[in-house]
Amino acid sequence: MERIWTVTDSMGNPHQIKFKRGFGGAKCIVDGDTYKMKSRNWVIWMADHQISIPGAECNLVVIGNKTRLAVNGTYLEDGTPYEPIRNIPLWLNVLTLLNLIIGWFFLGALGFVVTILLDLLSYKMSLKRKNSVALVIQIVLMVGMIVGGIAVQSALGNL
Repeated sequence: MERIWTVTDSMGNPHQIKFKRGFGGAKCIVDGDTYKMKSRNWVIWMADHQISIPGAECNLVVIGNKTRLAVNGTYLEDGTPYEPIRNIPLWLNVLTLLNLIIGWFFLGALGFVVTILLDLLSYKMSLKRKNSVALVIQIVLMVGMIVGGIAVQSALGNL
C-alpha cells in the first residue's frame, strides 16, 4: 500500500511525502529521506508521525488501513481538524485477548471469528472516544461466549 502527497512550503517549494507499507515494515518517505514508523498498538496498526517542513507542520496518521495527512492542523482529504490519535486502553487489549481465548475454547473457529469481528468494532468505538460502548461490547461478548459455549457443550453431551 502506498500513498503520495505533495505539500508546498512557505517559500513555494513542493515536498513529496510518501507512505509505504510492505514486508520491511511501514515507512514515511519525505523528499527521498526514509523514516521507519512503528505501531503504538499490538492489535491494530496505529501511528502518528510528525513531519516538519518550513512553514508547514504535517502529521501522517495511520490507523489500520486508513492513511491520512494533516497539514497545519487540517486533514487534506476532507478538511476536518487534526486530532492526535489516542492510545487504546490496556483493558481493551486484555479483554480482546481473553475473549479470543474463551471464544476458541468454547466455540472453536466460529467463536474465534465472531470474537475478532466484535473486537474490531470495540477498537473502532475506542478510537472514536466511546470507551464505555467498547467495554459493554467486550463484556457482552465474554458472557455470550461463555453461556453459548456451555449451552453447545451440554447439547452435544445430551446426544
